[in-house]
Amino acid sequence: MHVRTNASAHPEDLSTPLPADVNLRPGGLPDPRRPGLYVKQLQQFQERWSGDAGGASGSSGLAGSGGAATVPRGGGLGEHSGSFGDPELSRSSLSIWPRGTLTAVVLGGGESDSRRLFPLTQYRTLPALPFGGAYRIIDLLMSNMLNSGINKIHILTAYNSYSLNRHLQRTYDMSGGVPYGGDGYIEVVANSMSPESHQWVTGTAGCVRQFMTYFDSNSKNRFIEDIMILPGDHVYSADYTPIIAYHRSTGADLTIVCRPVSGEQASRLGVVKLDGQNRIKTFAEKPSAAELPELAMSDDEMRPFMTPTEEALRTRRRQQTTLASRNGSGPMGRLSPGASKGGARMGGGGGGRVVLDTMTSVDETEMRPGSSGYVGSCGIYIFRRSVLSEALKRHFKMQDFGRQIIPELIREGAKVHAYRLPGYWADVGGSVGDFYSANMALLCDPPSISFNAPINSPFFKFPLTIPASQMMHSRVSGALVSAGCIINKSNIRNSVIGSRSIIGPNVTIEDSVVFGASHYDHEKPLPRPLGPTFPPMGVGENSIVRSAILDLNVRVGKNVQLLNKEGVYESADRGVQGMYIRDGIIVLSRETVVPDGTVM
Repeated sequence: MHVRTNASAHPEDLSTPLPADVNLRPGGLPDPRRPGLYVKQLQQFQERWSGDAGGASGSSGLAGSGGAATVPRGGGLGEHSGSFGDPELSRSSLSIWPRGTLTAVVLGGGESDSRRLFPLTQYRTLPALPFGGAYRIIDLLMSNMLNSGINKIHILTAYNSYSLNRHLQRTYDMSGGVPYGGDGYIEVVANSMSPESHQWVTGTAGCVRQFMTYFDSNSKNRFIEDIMILPGDHVYSADYTPIIAYHRSTGADLTIVCRPVSGEQASRLGVVKLDGQNRIKTFAEKPSAAELPELAMSDDEMRPFMTPTEEALRTRRRQQTTLASRNGSGPMGRLSPGASKGGARMGGGGGGRVVLDTMTSVDETEMRPGSSGYVGSCGIYIFRRSVLSEALKRHFKMQDFGRQIIPELIREGAKVHAYRLPGYWADVGGSVGDFYSANMALLCDPPSISFNAPINSPFFKFPLTIPASQMMHSRVSGALVSAGCIINKSNIRNSVIGSRSIIGPNVTIEDSVVFGASHYDHEKPLPRPLGPTFPPMGVGENSIVRSAILDLNVRVGKNVQLLNKEGVYESADRGVQGMYIRDGIIVLSRETVVPDGTVM
């Protein structure tokens, strides 16, 4: 799929001249390869293009978090009013000057990734998994990029990718009005054999190496200077623009987005050790218990990593001034109470979008004063294009970034920097338990990610044309309920309910994730008549569902109990029936039929 836009030119193409002492590259942008002048150029450029006269806005045909939302063309990060004329809900940040010379590469998930979340990934790759009721995991990443002005996007697919390809084509096609910007596009690049290689490529570096062969041969990419590589199985809400600005201001060959993590988390991530300038000295992918002590950093060693940069301080002061002038409520405006402790969320809500590297500190749970901690990699990399291309050619036998390419670049003396990511972030690709926990975190107060708060930076999703949910004589507490549901005389607590979910009378659903359905029963012919062994779509009368994940189009009969009463941690004894227990969580695979009276 290759989707292009004919939208008008983005702000970088405007002809208003910059001050005469600003040296520009072709295309009118400050030169990031001259560090001595870079900070001054950046500041002058931002002053020229930031402020209330930000770029033009256009309508998005996609369904955003607030319905028919209006977003800046190209996702501009200047001051824009909200979709409904409410400036208090708009996002303040930097202008999108770097987007024209950067492209994003999204890793679409491989076989090993999908195996860890079986049976949820039996018919789809990991980024295509439903999340938060109405979204897919890939939607959060795509929304982050589009809202950050990254408008050249490549998605690399390798395994079980039909569902992902179909969703991308239906949701982010130009006919939906995606605000890519003047020269933006989205391309899906499938893993394939070639005359040079008669084998399927494997590993993150292997997939990107194959992509770079195609990318470097295309003349349209000759002006691309940096390549941002992102995993497709992480959930978070973030603005990437400050990361790009930091990467270019330091002149780094590679910038790795990181965050403080506990010892338990460190063993499951890439762990880095930093010097006083946030330059990475050591990188170890999923270190063993014996390796962890050498990677620990003291409170003093962590302090430079936790201290915001000068550019972040300027950004924060601009945000404070803007909010104060609009709200008339002091220098902090209407920042949420959590902003002083790592909340860093704009839009007045505890679960709004994270503005990276602002005046925030890490949450107390991540690092305690006087104790040793770890800095973990989030798997987000920004490479200088030349560095990436040469490294992949030079180390042509290496197939993985974390285990091979990045440690080798550090040993060779490459300039590798770390950038801190505050706020909520979760890798849901490690296990079914991780995916379940990330969904449950959406129900916290405040939520880990609020799909309602970022009006000016909406989360995009496929626009369903279905009616509002009907909830009759039911009790719903601490739940996310998507559109098109029919809930009758039921009790739903602390659960995520997907679109078109049918919940029968006297049903109890607690601490569960219900994906919903792709259609209603009356919309398609039934494979066989309804009865006790083939109940209607949804959850039947008098059933109890607790700590479970129900995939799409599941049929649960009457008087069913899905409770895991025996506390089993892993079981595939009923796998033939589509019923599993993973990480102590009951999982019903897609289109599973649970007859009346079943107990599990």
